[in-house]
Amino acid sequence: MVEALKVWDLSDFYESIADPKIEQDIQNLLKSSVAFNETIKGKLTQSSLTANKLKTWFEQYESITEKMFYLDTFSQLIYRIRSLDDEVKSFRSKVEEIVVKVQENLLFFFLELNEINEEKFNDLIKSKDLASYSHAIKFNRLLKLHQLTEKEEQIILMKDITGVNGFIKLYREIKSNFTYEFVIDGDLKTLTAAEIYSFIYSEDKELRYKALKKYLERFRENEMVFTHIFNNILKDWNLESKRKNFKSPISQRNLQNEVSDEIVEILGKVTTNSYYIVEKYYNLKKKILNLPELHISDLYAPTGTIGKKYAYQGAIDLIKAIDSKFYPEFGEIVGSMDKLNHIDAQPRKGKDRGAFCSHGKQKHYPFVFVNYTEYIDSILSLAHELGHAFHAYYIQQNQNFINIDISLVIAEIASVFNEILTFDYLMNSDLSKEEKVSLLCIFIENNFGKSHRQNAFYNFETKMHELLDRKLLTTKEIKQNFVEEMKLMFGNSIVNIEDDYADFCFVVSHFLEVPFYVYAYNMSNLLVISIYQLYLEQGEKFVPKYLKLLSQGSSLSPEQMLKGIGIDLNDESFWEKGIKYLQQKIDELETLLETK
Repeated sequence: MVEALKVWDLSDFYESIADPKIEQDIQNLLKSSVAFNETIKGKLTQSSLTANKLKTWFEQYESITEKMFYLDTFSQLIYRIRSLDDEVKSFRSKVEEIVVKVQENLLFFFLELNEINEEKFNDLIKSKDLASYSHAIKFNRLLKLHQLTEKEEQIILMKDITGVNGFIKLYREIKSNFTYEFVIDGDLKTLTAAEIYSFIYSEDKELRYKALKKYLERFRENEMVFTHIFNNILKDWNLESKRKNFKSPISQRNLQNEVSDEIVEILGKVTTNSYYIVEKYYNLKKKILNLPELHISDLYAPTGTIGKKYAYQGAIDLIKAIDSKFYPEFGEIVGSMDKLNHIDAQPRKGKDRGAFCSHGKQKHYPFVFVNYTEYIDSILSLAHELGHAFHAYYIQQNQNFINIDISLVIAEIASVFNEILTFDYLMNSDLSKEEKVSLLCIFIENNFGKSHRQNAFYNFETKMHELLDRKLLTTKEIKQNFVEEMKLMFGNSIVNIEDDYADFCFVVSHFLEVPFYVYAYNMSNLLVISIYQLYLEQGEKFVPKYLKLLSQGSSLSPEQMLKGIGIDLNDESFWEKGIKYLQQKIDELETLLETK
């Protein structure tokens, strides 16, 4: 089990939810946002507006939103690890309300920016004074067609507290409360969701099957509530998309990601057309495991001795060494985050399942959230999230606060890159044939998890939004459509998907928390495979280009950033390169199995 001490120290933000600085910051935020509104509102369209004055106002806006971000992030992070604590829940709810009040006072700023006439706008955008804010201003101009009035936008913010955000909070709290009575080696134990889910990596076929069945039981027991949550959140997104003049529900997300509908469609088409490699791999795995048939519970079954466990500190030291070899400062960042307890690794009751990375304070270190279970897959997952941490770190070292956001198109670049770096290091180390087979299987499965599986999720999510445009979804419809997409992806390689996996549709939180997020995993995964090939070709010469890419945040569009390293997202053959790479890995596995 993971060392108990490996939990977050969030004192970078506040000492605790009882820290008196919190109330001081809340009052200062409210006062400064009101003053900002009263002083500046109505003046952005005046003919006397200069670039220098607009820069000053941007700096004021930035200062308020940065402080608000720290308060909001602290409340989110502590809630993710203590979601059953009533005081924490109350604190999180209070912060959400404060954030909405502050946002109400600031809403006018970007709305009013779009009221500036074209001639004046074009003059302002050319000014060196606004260089740090130029992309934010240009991107905001793209939103003009979809912006509502200030009053309407304020109403959306207010209703979301008890609407979408309330349903998301309910969903999280229900899931976080799941515990499982499960027999292990003859003893009845109470396990968290992360602990019982870890048994799908077990060498014991029956244990894997029983663990997945038990894990999904809780979702089946709550499927009526989850269906209700599903309908309300998805419907809210659809209605808002229509009200804001978006062509389709996904168009809203695509604009936020600064990627065209056409690029996303090309990506989906290429990936869906390549489902045959998923079917081929799992039929190959069936032979490796010497099983007559595969169930969903066998997806991550270990194929060799790499199924052994790894202590957490050993995993940190390994990743630190791998990253130091690529670029010494990467290793230093891992070491500092570990030393500062910016990595929360221990699964426990009240802590969410899954993994993510969150920005920290400007010029400080980010925070990583994992549920480490000591299998090698956890090493790759930890490497993945630490890749996110590198991305966040370099953005916050090099960009002003207004540019710290990352488009979902490139959000997974550093994470997947670090995962491949870790994989390659391990594959080139002194491993036996059996260990290489096992590691290759894990790597292929992880890539399918980020590409083909997410693409299937994307297809399913798209269908749900289309259906919801006509009627409310039933539990049966949600589950059936999910099963159909899974069957399409796995082909004849997996049996009994409907009985074993239908309820997993309620497990994937992205459908609710960030609609249409899932395609970004696929986009970033196939994208980074190409970027990694550039690294293999160019060696050390590639590193400065990569660091520059990680440092740009939202100061440029994804297409502008990637054009700088020769990548065209509109080129269908570009996406096919990523598919060919995965196919080559399957061929490599097949060849390895045939060698004596």
